Amino acid sequence: MGIAPLEAMAQKDRLDRLFKLCLWIFVGTMVFSVAGSVLLRVFPSTLEFFGPFYPTLVRAPTWTYMTLLPVLPVLMYVRSLGWSLMAFFVLWGSFIGGMSELVGTSTGFPFGEYAYTFWLGPKILGHVPYFIPPSWFALSLLSLDLAGRLAAGRLPRILVATVFMVLWDVSLDPAMSRAFPFWDYPNGGFFFGMPASNWAGWFGVTLVIVTGYELIGGGLRTTSRWAPLVYTLNCLFPLSISLVYGLWPAFFIGAIATALPLLALHGRGVLFLDQHALLDSNP
Repeated sequence: MGIAPLEAMAQKDRLDRLFKLCLWIFVGTMVFSVAGSVLLRVFPSTLEFFGPFYPTLVRAPTWTYMTLLPVLPVLMYVRSLGWSLMAFFVLWGSFIGGMSELVGTSTGFPFGEYAYTFWLGPKILGHVPYFIPPSWFALSLLSLDLAGRLAAGRLPRILVATVFMVLWDVSLDPAMSRAFPFWDYPNGGFFFGMPASNWAGWFGVTLVIVTGYELIGGGLRTTSRWAPLVYTLNCLFPLSISLVYGLWPAFFIGAIATALPLLALHGRGVLFLDQHALLDSNP
């Protein structure tokens, strides 16, 4: 075996170990946050003890979670895509997502009127937390991976990936706006205080992001065996928050939305694919 293959194997091992470390920390932040919420709900008096530390106890796991969210897909796909293409995906998804959020928080278009609270930390131009743009990259790329397992052809992949992103928001929004206020809709809305325009905005923004991945970047032509798990974890976290805070209808509706992509993948026998298995590449 030559030096180059040995170096490639060593790099793969390093990326795999780093990914698994980040994944465990990622899961740990979720467990810590949910356990802390349960503790305060069951024993409200504990807030008297934790009160001075409460902001830090909320921000530390949340900010760690949001930091690792875009790191995980980079580690999952960079070995197959290469750093140049990976950088394009990160920059494109973050730029489009970030610009849409800046426009949205300033004008109310395309999501409806909303504003971020202080819990997610410093904000771009005082409007959008720095953590938010990379999260658009992370979940849109994961959604494209899952969509590529189901849909052959560029347009079907784009549409299915976009739908998967919107389904994720079904579980996300009630938890993060109603159960625990990371953002707020001052005018309310039909879905636990969220307006219907928010989902329309999610659909439109994701459509632009994923179309860019496909038409400019050439698309995601590999899968990661971790993609279904990471996608599911990002749904389970807000679902758990909704459950802890007693938003039972939101929990059940979000659980159904989360189950739909996974059931579709399972039905086609593509829920568990070997890492970096080639996808259909027909346009």
